[in-house]
Amino acid sequence: MHKVATLCAVLVLLPLMLVAASCQTPDQGRFSQLRKGMQDWEVLTLLGKPSSKTPAVTGKDGKVVSPASWNYGDNLSTLASGTMFKDQPPPENVWSVFFGPDGRVSGWRTPNWKE
Repeated sequence: MHKVATLCAVLVLLPLMLVAASCQTPDQGRFSQLRKGMQDWEVLTLLGKPSSKTPAVTGKDGKVVSPASWNYGDNLSTLASGTMFKDQPPPENVWSVFFGPDGRVSGWRTPNWKE
């Protein structure tokens, strides 16, 4: 009986630990080292793998409404929203790095945590 309880605990806790690890925010010191014009591999080296990516959103006229972004610090809510609403810009409560049409960093945004 003890082995079954241990196995159940592992099966429940392991996925939660993996999700928590993937939701970590980047080191703010590293985030401040971003520079416009950086290539994606430079961002990957600096910040690591993003918790999610958001494709560029274009309007009916073909103009970019929201640029492509790599997002850091997603939680279950922002990941679920991003999955359901793929044509929406990244949420304001994550760290985002924006990429221009040339694939280079065009800007970034720190989280806006509402009180």
